[in-house]
Amino acid sequence: MASATFDTFHAAKALTAAGFEAQQAEAITDTIREAFTESVATKADIAGLEAAVAADIAEVRTEIAALETRVVARFEALYKHLWLVALGIVTAVAAIVKLL
Repeated sequence: MASATFDTFHAAKALTAAGFEAQQAEAITDTIREAFTESVATKADIAGLEAAVAADIAEVRTEIAALETRVVARFEALYKHLWLVALGIVTAVAAIVKLL
C-alpha cells in the first residue's frame, strides 16, 4: 500500500511547543508516520483490489457457466436413458400381454 503524507517535522514542532520533550515528540511522530505508511489504503490500492475482485468474479462466473453446461448435458443424457428404459419396459409389457 502507498503511504499518506504526514509532516513529521511540523508535528514534532507542534508537540514540543505544547510541552513535550523533543525525544517524546519524535517518538510520537515516528509512531504516527509508521501507522500511516503501513496501514492506510489509497484510492489506487482500493482500485487495484476492486479490479482483482472483479477479475475473480468473472473467473468464477465462467467456471459456473461451464459447470452448468456439464450438468445440463448430464441431465439430458439421463433423460434419454430413462426414456429408453421406459420404452423397454413398455415393449416387455406388450410382449407379455401378447403371450397371455
